[in-house]
Amino acid sequence: MPAFPLVSHNSPDQALAWRHGAPITVAQFLLDVSRLAAALPAGRHVLNACADRYRFAVGLAAALVSERVSLLPPSHTAETVRQMKVFAPDAFCLADGPTAIDLPCLRFDDSTLPLAVTSDVARAAGQEIPRIPGDRVMAYVFTSGSTGAPVAHLKKWGNMVGDVRAERAALLVAPHEALHVLGTVPPQHMYGIESTVLLPLQSGGVLSGAHPFYPADICEALASLPRPR
Repeated sequence: MPAFPLVSHNSPDQALAWRHGAPITVAQFLLDVSRLAAALPAGRHVLNACADRYRFAVGLAAALVSERVSLLPPSHTAETVRQMKVFAPDAFCLADGPTAIDLPCLRFDDSTLPLAVTSDVARAAGQEIPRIPGDRVMAYVFTSGSTGAPVAHLKKWGNMVGDVRAERAALLVAPHEALHVLGTVPPQHMYGIESTVLLPLQSGGVLSGAHPFYPADICEALASLPRPR
C-alpha cells in the first residue's frame, strides 16, 4: 500500500487550525507534532483524552508518526479503562486537563508541553510533511460494549485517508478548499475523528479547536470562524 501525507496542505504557511480566535499554520502543527512525539512515553498504545480538538489532532498525529496506536474507546469510565488495560497493558493516557483515567498519564497543556509559536516555527523552517505508510495501524476504535465487552476495530492509515477523501468528494469540498470545520461531536468518536479532524487535514482545510455543545455556543463559535465555513 502506498504512503500518504499526514496533511494535504500545499504550503507550511497555510492555516490548518483555528484556535482561540487565531490561525495555526501547517508549520506550527508539524512542530507541535514532532515535539509531542519526542515526549511520548515508551508505551505503544495511546488513549487520547484531549478535549481541545487541536491538541487531540496533534496527539493523534504524534502517535501516528512515532508508530504508536491510538485507542478510541466508547467512554472513559473506570470499567472501560480497565478493559483498555487488558487489551493493551502498555497503554498510557494523553490528556490536556485533569483526568481520573487510571493509566500513566502525560499532560499535554501549556504548563507542560506548550504549543509552538511563530518564533519557534521560524527557527524550525524547512520541515517536510511526513508521509505515512498506508498499512500503518492508526487506531483501534471500540464498540459501545452494550452487548458485552467492547470490540476493537483496527483502522489503518491508508483506509482512513481513503474514507475521508470519499467523504470530501460527497460533500463537494474541493481538494484544497480552505474550509473551516466546526465540530460538536467529540474527536474521540468515529464520526468526530473522520469529519472534524481528518477531513480538514486531508482536504487542505482548517479545523476548529472548539468543542461547543449548546446552540448559542455553536452559533457563536461558527460566527467566529472565517469563511468558508
